[in-house]
Parts: sequence; structure tokens; C-alpha cells
Amino acid sequence: MAQTTVTFKCANCGGELKWTPEKVAFECEYCGSVFTEDEVKENAPQEQQKEDIDFEEQTDVYTCKSCGAEIFCDHNTAATFCYYCHNPVSLTGRLTGALRPDKIIPFKLDRESAEKMFRQHCGKKKFLPFDFLSDSTLEKMTGLYVPFWMADVDVDARVTARSVKRISHSRGDRTYVTEKTFSHERGAKLVFKGVPADGSRKIDDDTMDAVEPFNYQELRDFDMSYLSGFFCDKYDVDKLEVLPRISSRVEDAALQYILNDLKTFGSVSVTDKRIRLVNTTWKYMLLPVWFMTYKYNGKIYNFALNGQTAKVAGRYPVSVGKLIGLVAAIMVIVTIAGTMIGGM
Repeated sequence: MAQTTVTFKCANCGGELKWTPEKVAFECEYCGSVFTEDEVKENAPQEQQKEDIDFEEQTDVYTCKSCGAEIFCDHNTAATFCYYCHNPVSLTGRLTGALRPDKIIPFKLDRESAEKMFRQHCGKKKFLPFDFLSDSTLEKMTGLYVPFWMADVDVDARVTARSVKRISHSRGDRTYVTEKTFSHERGAKLVFKGVPADGSRKIDDDTMDAVEPFNYQELRDFDMSYLSGFFCDKYDVDKLEVLPRISSRVEDAALQYILNDLKTFGSVSVTDKRIRLVNTTWKYMLLPVWFMTYKYNGKIYNFALNGQTAKVAGRYPVSVGKLIGLVAAIMVIVTIAGTMIGGM
């Protein structure tokens, strides 16, 4: 589907509308009229309405009856099993609602490449179960577009800190240490671009953090054609819910930026900080991840492989049989060594 540039016009004067985060609304730069998101959608150009209709009509929804997960894909994707719990999923109908993403990073690694990278990553792990890297296990690897919110954030940071610098000097055969205490005040206006947070409750946040970063230089305008052959998770965490995660990451980065300016002063302790998010703009995007779920001794192990960079995250099962074999081998060696020493 070809991409078109869509602009929203003011219903009062025909001027171009601009999203104003402070007002959480669209504002006309010419006459000052303000419109809610719903009002703008009602007057949206036919091209925009057609894109939303095409997105809904070309997208199927699959539901897992076991865990309730909902994933969507285009008509060319065959649903087989739920990558969350490994149970079969079934087609339930068309996608509805305003879930059309703004941006997408297409998969860079196909299945063959993803399997190869995963095998290489796991190759040095000696205590994996025997069938962990078998063809029957890896065929369940699933390419999934994970929903992410991406925020551009303007920050006003003010930090007060105290530092202690120790200076030593020698006089004769004695060494003297002098401590000097400094007070510091630092302020900065910072801009953070592309701060991500995933929008799925069922995907572990730590796992998604572990497969970052993604290269945003490869972001493209969303097009249904990128979904062909892959699944896509529906977001069930909206941007207001991920805002605390975004805020925490931004505040930590802003504080670290200011403290880096004080590192020459030795030991630094923060006595007060005021870090405010003064402006936030959002994009909803889809990022490529290969998932694999493995069951062992009644426990499910989840793995994620960045579909763009091949970075892997996950917790690995340990084969009890291999551990017992190793212990037995060590005991045999110890016994033989003891026998040889005793016979000397």
C-alpha cells in the first residue's frame, strides 16, 4: 500500500492543525481554534480514513484459548500456536479499533538467520537439555512485531550536590590528608529522542529491555506489507501507563548527564534534584523480535532475539542428566586418582 502524506485542516479557517502536547489537543496555528482527537478524526481526510479501513480489513486476529493472548497478522500468515504458552491458537475475526501503528522496523533476520544466530549464541552452554537446539524445538521460533511506544522528551533538570575531595601531602616522614567540601548547583535543559517502552503486558519488560537497542535509523512508515509472514502483538498498555517507565529512564539519564560534569570533584552525593518532563511527543511503532518458548520439567523458558541486531535475551534451562553425568565423571576421576595414589 503506497504511503501518502496526510494533513489535518482546521474546520473554521482551513489552516493546518498541529498537535499541542500541553493542551492534549490539535491547535490551529492561524486562528487558534482547538480540536480534540475525536473531533479531528471525524473530519479526517478520506485518504486517512481509507488507510484505517484498509488496516482493519486486511488484518486477522488470533486468540489463544489457554492464556487469552491476542495476536494479529495479515491474510498471508498461517497461525499455528501461541508463542506465549505453546498451545494452539485459532482465527477469531477481523481486527477492530484504532491500532494502526505510526512506524515499523522491518525484520532484518529471516527464520534461517535467526536460528543460526541462536544456535551460535547457545553453542558454548554445555548444560542445556539434549533437545534444546533440535529442529523440532527451533521450528517453534516465532517472528513477532512487538508494540512499542516511543517518546521524545524535553527535560528541565536541576541538581544540588555536595562533594568531598581528599588531598594528601607529605612532610618529612608523615603524610597528611586534607578534606575539602564543595557545594554544587547544576541545571540543564535536555532533549531525549526515541525513548522506548513496550506496550504488551504479557511480554516481560526486562526481556525487552535486554534485547535493546534497536537502530531507529531503519524506522519506516507503517505498511501492511511488512506483516506478511509474521505475527503482530496488540498493544494492551497505553502510553499513559508506560509514562512512568519512560520518566524513570529519562530522569536517570538526565541525572547521570549532570553528575558526569562533576566527576572531577571526587566523591559526589546528591542532596536535591528536580527533574521535570516539560514536553513529551509520542509515536506508536512495531519492532521485530524472534521468540522461542521451551518447556522443561514443567517450567516454561522464554527467549527473545532482536530481529534487527540478533541480540539474545532469556534464562536457560539446565539439564539434570548432564549435571549428573558431570558429577559421575568427576567421581570416577577422583576414585581412579585415589586408587593410583594408594597403590604407590
